[in-house]
Amino acid sequence: MASQVLRSLVVAGLAFAPGSTWQPSVVAAACAAPSAEPQITPEAVLATARLTLVRCVRGDLDGGRWRDAAERLARARQAGALLRDTDRRAWQALVVRLEATRHVDVGQWTALIDAVIPQEDVLPWAGPLVRGVAAARASWARQDPALQQRARAELVRLERLARSMGPRSEAELARLLVQGAIAGAQYERDEMQLLLEAAHDLEMRLLAGGELRAPVVLAGELEADLLRVTDRYAAASERYRVLLVEWPRRVQSRIGLADAYRRLGFAREAEETLAQARALWASADAEARALIR
Repeated sequence: MASQVLRSLVVAGLAFAPGSTWQPSVVAAACAAPSAEPQITPEAVLATARLTLVRCVRGDLDGGRWRDAAERLARARQAGALLRDTDRRAWQALVVRLEATRHVDVGQWTALIDAVIPQEDVLPWAGPLVRGVAAARASWARQDPALQQRARAELVRLERLARSMGPRSEAELARLLVQGAIAGAQYERDEMQLLLEAAHDLEMRLLAGGELRAPVVLAGELEADLLRVTDRYAAASERYRVLLVEWPRRVQSRIGLADAYRRLGFAREAEETLAQARALWASADAEARALIR
């Protein structure tokens, strides 16, 4: 039974085009409703299901449909129980990565300081990354020593992981991101930029390994946000524009760019940027659309 499940898993929220025949390079042509029940079908294999899950959840997040992404991931966690032990951990790690990305995209930083991602132990750098960046970001405006201490505690965990996993690991990327966010909170601008530039370089190396390794926190966006909140609006707008070349559907960066434009006195450019954001999030959740202002 286990080998049959390995060959035929399709998780809830994933669908294949009617009549399609699976080939190694083919992925699902459409995403089913997030509430769909897990199904087993001989047309799919685990590798295809993983890639399709990434694309469907990323489509939800890019469109600001956070509730759909949450429901799709909840169904995917349930579907993981169908896998044999040797495959379940890799599936769970992917779901944890996407759940962490969802939390970051929503951006409720104060709430994320204490967030625990379901099954985060299978991807041990993900939880400390989310909590560390959240604590550092929440302290940017207030210079709160307690929040900075919380961020440093997560950084210590990531330093241990990075030492064991190596300098080109995702744990090292997480370490650079949290340390950069902490440096920004302490207004150590030069150190912050060096750390986040190194994070961006490593992010690009890891992303070359395929969509399954898409970043949870975008180094360029974190850097641009830090530049903006420390009143370096021209530098922030330049960094946002560079990031939008790499991630053209990124609405959060457009919101930041519009704010930087407005503070630089470029009202027309700000409104054009917000219009692009509204178009990209035309079918977004109400709480997502409320951020476009």
